Amino acid sequence: MKEYFAYQWHITDYCDQRCKHCYIFSENQDIELLETPYDQVVATLNDIEIMCQKDGKIPYIYLTGGDPILHTRFWDIMNLFKKHQIAFTILGNPFHLNDEICRRLKAVGCLKYQLSLDGLKETHDYFRKPGSFDWTLEKIKCLKKAGIKVA
Repeated sequence: MKEYFAYQWHITDYCDQRCKHCYIFSENQDIELLETPYDQVVATLNDIEIMCQKDGKIPYIYLTGGDPILHTRFWDIMNLFKKHQIAFTILGNPFHLNDEICRRLKAVGCLKYQLSLDGLKETHDYFRKPGSFDWTLEKIKCLKKAGIKVA
């Protein structure tokens, strides 16, 4: 079996949190938030597939941002990954996850969803935002119920 070649792909700056350690907002809280245009996503995915084919590898994408689910064409990107049978993990926030979204993620091939925990509740909520710790724990259950691994 071929080996995976992993890519971490930042597709959007949009995010619900302003984490104290975030590189997007590290120097300027009022920056213009950007996202990768969909046509560039298509072109980049094509380049990834070509490179992996030449190297005899299988692409594996860690989709990140900001929060990737906030990309304006997120579901189009998910459908593109499904069409191309691209294995992927999402590194995101818990705030837009619910049972329906988790089922949709599973249906398009999401293998794993990575959520951050920076410590116990007080520490985590200090670094992220109030309530984030409880949201994260709740959405871990939601993801598992949909059959998505959690990291």
